[in-house]
Amino acid sequence: MVTLKNKNKINCYCYLLFSLFFIIFLTIYSFGVFFLKNLGISYGYIGLIIGISAFFASIFQPLLGRVVDSHHFSWQKILVFLNIVIIIAVLAMFLLQNVWCSLMFSIIIIVSGVMYPFINYTPFYYENHGIETNFGVARGFGSLSFSIFASVIGFMLTDFNIMIIPLFSLVSAILMIIVIHLLPYYGYESQTKDNTSFKSNVLTKYPIFTLIFIAMILIMTFQNLFECYMINIMENIGGNISDVGFSNSLASVLELPVMFLFIKILNKISAKNLIILSSFFYIVRSVIIFFAHNPFDIYVSQVLQIVTYALIAPASVHLTTELIDDEDQYEGQAFLGATVTIGLIFANFLGGNILQLYNINILLIVLVALTVLGGIFAFSTMFFKNNS
Repeated sequence: MVTLKNKNKINCYCYLLFSLFFIIFLTIYSFGVFFLKNLGISYGYIGLIIGISAFFASIFQPLLGRVVDSHHFSWQKILVFLNIVIIIAVLAMFLLQNVWCSLMFSIIIIVSGVMYPFINYTPFYYENHGIETNFGVARGFGSLSFSIFASVIGFMLTDFNIMIIPLFSLVSAILMIIVIHLLPYYGYESQTKDNTSFKSNVLTKYPIFTLIFIAMILIMTFQNLFECYMINIMENIGGNISDVGFSNSLASVLELPVMFLFIKILNKISAKNLIILSSFFYIVRSVIIFFAHNPFDIYVSQVLQIVTYALIAPASVHLTTELIDDEDQYEGQAFLGATVTIGLIFANFLGGNILQLYNINILLIVLVALTVLGGIFAFSTMFFKNNS
C-alpha cells in the first residue's frame, strides 16, 4: 500500500526528472546549432550532424521500446545507462578537438532521443500501479525548467565560453541518475503475454495512431526547424542570441498554465480534438513567423505556444495511451518519441541545406508548408472513430 507521503515523493521525483531532462533537451534543440557553428562547422555539416544523429535515435527508439515490451526490462536501468553515456560524452567534449567534440555532441543527441519516450511514460508507469500522477503537471515542470535555463544560458553565452552548453547537460545527467535511484520500481506493469513477435508494429495495428504519427512528424519538423534555426531567423530581423534565449523562455513560461491544467482541459475536449485544434494554430503561428519584421513579432508567435505545443505534446502522449494496448505501450510511446527525432532529422537536413544553398526566405516558406501538411493529416483523423 502506497502512503500519501510516498505518493507525493514519487510525484516530486517525476517532476524533477522532467525538469532535468528538459535542460538536456534545451542544450540540443535550442542551442545546438549555435554551439556547432561556434566550433567552426558550416550550416550544411551542422544539418548533416544533427540529422544523422536524430536518424539513429529514431531507429533505436521503437527498437528499444519493443525490446522492453518483449523482455520486460527495467526502464530505470535503461535510463541510468543512457545518462552515463551522456556524462562520458560531455566529459570527452572538454578533452577533444572540435571535430571530435561534434561527434560527442552527436552521441548526446542520439541518447537523449532514445531517452525521451521513457521519460514521457514515467508518470503513466506509476499510474498503472495505482499511484495517482499527472503527466500534464510533470510536463509543465519540464517547460518551467526549459524556460528558466533558456534565459540563463542565453544571457550567459554573451559573456562565457560556449562549453557552458554541454556543462549544463553534464550536471543534469548526474542529477537524473540520483533521481532515478530515488524512484521505486514495481516491476513490469503489463500482465499480458510476452510480445515477442516482430511481424507487426503499432503503425500497422492502429490506423489513427499512424495518422497522428505522420502529423506529429510534420509538426515536429516545423517545431525543430524553428527552434534550431531561430538564431538565423532572429538575426535576419535584427535580433541576436539573447533574443533567442528570451523567446524560448517566453514560450516555455506560457506553456505552464496549459500543462498544469491539462487534465481538466482533457475532461472537456478529447485528446484527438486537442491535436486537431493545435494543428490549426500551428498554421497560424507559421504565418506570423513568415511575416515577422522584428524580434517582437517572433515573441507574438511564441504566445501561440499556449495553443500549439502546450496542447499537442501532452495530448499526443495521452492519445497514445488511449489507443495502444498495454503490451504495446513502450513501443507506442517510442514511436511517438521518434516523431521528435524524425522531425529533427528533416529539420536539420532542410535547414542546413536551405541556408547553405538558398536563403532564410525559403526556410520561412518551408515552415508554413510543414504546418499545412501536418494540419491535413491531423484533420483526417476526424474520419476515424476507432482503430478498426
